[in-house]
Amino acid sequence: MLSFTTLFVAASAVLGAIAAPTATTPEDVSRVRKRNTPNETGTSGGFYYQFWSEAGGSVDYENGPGGNYHVTWSAVTDFTSGKGWSTAAPRNISYEGTFVPGSNSYLAVYTWSQQGETYILENFGTYNPGSCCGKHQGTITSDGGTYDVWLVDRGNNYIQYWSIRQEKRTSGVVTTGNHYNWYIAHGLTHNPNSAAAYQILSTEGYESTGSSNMTVGEVSGDSAPVSSSAPASSAKATTAAPTSVATSTAAAAPTSSSSSTSDAAAHYAQCGGQGWKGATTCVSPYTCTASGVYYSQCL
Repeated sequence: MLSFTTLFVAASAVLGAIAAPTATTPEDVSRVRKRNTPNETGTSGGFYYQFWSEAGGSVDYENGPGGNYHVTWSAVTDFTSGKGWSTAAPRNISYEGTFVPGSNSYLAVYTWSQQGETYILENFGTYNPGSCCGKHQGTITSDGGTYDVWLVDRGNNYIQYWSIRQEKRTSGVVTTGNHYNWYIAHGLTHNPNSAAAYQILSTEGYESTGSSNMTVGEVSGDSAPVSSSAPASSAKATTAAPTSVATSTAAAAPTSSSSSTSDAAAHYAQCGGQGWKGATTCVSPYTCTASGVYYSQCL
């Protein structure tokens, strides 16, 4: 098993959180971009792994068998770690394990690119990253839970999209396509499926102490049903539930590719593409629309 440990003593206070949607400084943007050159990356147990740490505190990351990894940290400044894949895709990602978050850390399906980051946040500490400075975009109901969606502009068009699950959990399945499709449909300028440098089940800590022992995998099957709502355009960032209205989408007239049966794919879900083995019809009134050789979705 590979073990990678860092131990740093901070020479001065570090400005701003990388992950937390706080006021952006030039230092924040520079540090976010450093994640493209992690301290350690490679393949372990058939999975891609990534480890990155900012100076400050201590972090001990170790790869286990298969999709397992575990990490402990103490008084850390900021780090990301985890296992997954070197390219992103609309995968159905399974995970299970133990997560002791401390005050400020995240367990999320995470992608990184030169254009921005996406977090499908399954669990976190006492600090909710949607509580400050982001813009609430609406909600997504998927995989048995409801996610608040937040957009954070970190400057220079570097955009973070956060899906923050209201019901915290440490095991389950994440239908990532439901989230990525929602982001794109609501204005995300880059496609995580094609732009991301990697896609991992990430444990991240910021100015906290904690531990995580997780195992990640991929399950086959149809996309989970998804529903969504969007707040009124004047909604501000707040921890209170915003007034929501039904998402308005110009839908095509029903065609032969639409379906109302239980095995049909939901709105925005994947319905085709090379190698796709799931549902190939859509719930009415949506149509399976190709966006390339490898991916079609219900629009």
